[in-house]
Amino acid sequence: MIGHFGVLVRVSISLCALSAIAWADSAFAQSRLDNIQRDKKIVIGVRESTPPYGFTDRSGQRVGWSIDLAKELKSIIERKLAMDLALEMRPVTPQTRIPLVVNGTIDAYFGSAGKSIDREEVVDFSLITNAVCVKKLVPAASNIRGTRDLAGKRVGVTQGSLEERLLAGMNADGRMRPPVRIMPFDNHSTGFLALSQGKTDAHVTMEDALLTLSSAAPNPKEWEVRGPDIFCTVSGIIVQKNDSNWRRMIDHALCFFIVTGGYDRLYDEWFKGANAKAGYERDLSAEVRFMIRNQCPDGAERFVQSAR
Repeated sequence: MIGHFGVLVRVSISLCALSAIAWADSAFAQSRLDNIQRDKKIVIGVRESTPPYGFTDRSGQRVGWSIDLAKELKSIIERKLAMDLALEMRPVTPQTRIPLVVNGTIDAYFGSAGKSIDREEVVDFSLITNAVCVKKLVPAASNIRGTRDLAGKRVGVTQGSLEERLLAGMNADGRMRPPVRIMPFDNHSTGFLALSQGKTDAHVTMEDALLTLSSAAPNPKEWEVRGPDIFCTVSGIIVQKNDSNWRRMIDHALCFFIVTGGYDRLYDEWFKGANAKAGYERDLSAEVRFMIRNQCPDGAERFVQSAR
């Protein structure tokens, strides 16, 4: 009996020691928020060829829904911290965005990256910023309609994307017979160029990017964005793993923006009406709107009022 008690005591002491070490490590670990306050700037990763979320316009300016969202959240964080902050944007690709967050080159990635178990093993995501569905862009005369019609076809995807991995998985487990001929491209524009030149039979990515590509084509009627959805995913802002201070700051700024009406205003600016910045209209479904609004805690509208 005493022996068992002694073991329990030793285990308890060991656990307490480990807890103390973990607490000390977390207490002295530096948050990205500390760097931001020290350097007075937020460094974000942005895409340059993924309209309407992040792209370079004809004047060479980086623009997009995600970039506007970053500017809005930066302004809210400035008010919370009572200091002016610069916003530095660095271009990233699907291959570099997560490594650059992990190694600290950028403080956050603002874009259209969907949440996944694999990604959450190495980085953290903010609360939900959007939800997108993946479809296919094909010539209007194409006989490709359903997802299974992609079997044996040459399909363009963005290298490193979820859709590339999904199609590869469908090939591997036999859902695609004959297998899809997956053709990765650096960006959507290059993929669409290959499609328009007949080098691929379809281009698969999120619906918004496909609508942008087709609407900007010389003859938009030659192209169709077709469902059904291959898959849908929610997306968020990517930050370093286990940096709760910085992630909470982003989450609270995002919720303040949502509950005070800023999110709806920005969304409508980009996706509603004849002059929508995206170049097309896309309604935010009632389900997604409900999900975005109700992920925020009570009192989110008081976040800036409780500034330090």
